[in-house]
Amino acid sequence: MNVAQDNEIGAPLQTGDLLRTITRLFTELQTLSFACCDVQSATQCTILTTLSREGDQTLTALTRRLNLDKAWLSRTTDQMAEDGLLVKAPHPNDRRALLLHLTDAGTQAAHALDTQLNAQAQRVLDRLPARDRAQTVRLLEHLRAALDAELQTETCCTPAPSAPQ
Repeated sequence: MNVAQDNEIGAPLQTGDLLRTITRLFTELQTLSFACCDVQSATQCTILTTLSREGDQTLTALTRRLNLDKAWLSRTTDQMAEDGLLVKAPHPNDRRALLLHLTDAGTQAAHALDTQLNAQAQRVLDRLPARDRAQTVRLLEHLRAALDAELQTETCCTPAPSAPQ
């Protein structure tokens, strides 16, 4: 049994439980930051940060990237276009596809949100003992790489290999 720490009621948490708990708590923190974002929803904030980080994308590619319903994403990006945050233009190489591009206002909103989220992450790290911060960042870098690798190989409902004892 791989025990990470005790949970709120004193029972041991499995490593998977701990990672899911950390993810849930971090998502809750980000959602609170999204509420302060100058756009109307967490989905819009996610679209802003994704396009800012990854560049222009087709609606189909963004749908796959964010794992959202295409109709929902289309309505959300329509609203963002009306708000002047992005442009939905015909793709230069595929007239059936729409290319999403941040406007200057969208880029500024994404930058402001990114600054806010980075400050929030720094506040979280600052709550750790100073001697543990550098190691925590290194471990987070390793965890990111491991998660990226898992995403590259993950298939739906594939059982995980047994962990070494």
